[in-house]
Amino acid sequence: MKQTREDKRFATNFAKALQPFITREQSKGRSIGDIAAELGVSGPGLMKQLAGGTPSIRTVALAHALYGISVPYTGINFAKGLRNKTKKKQKPEREQLLLPFEITAPAQATGLGLKLLPRGIRTYRLQLTISTAG
Repeated sequence: MKQTREDKRFATNFAKALQPFITREQSKGRSIGDIAAELGVSGPGLMKQLAGGTPSIRTVALAHALYGISVPYTGINFAKGLRNKTKKKQKPEREQLLLPFEITAPAQATGLGLKLLPRGIRTYRLQLTISTAG
């Protein structure tokens, strides 16, 4: 299928939207090849796209994921629909609770066992077992 005017317009707009991010990455010392690999293309392929070549769907999706780039195609904004369909479940944040706690076992202790037993919602019991000889 021949490339349409809309395809060419999209490719040009995509290149304009992508260019500032590529420039920023290069200013950090990254090579075109490294940046291109993250976008699923070769270095020369990325240069062709920046000159107005039509990007692949994979490149468009990766550019959106990496840089938040969203370029409408003839008024259709794919990112808007993408956001609604790909909401990820957020993992609950985990926090570490550190308590100052020290156990001193008797000299005749031969073993020490610790168990954390659930007692209810957000309630736990610490069970400590000390084994002694004879």
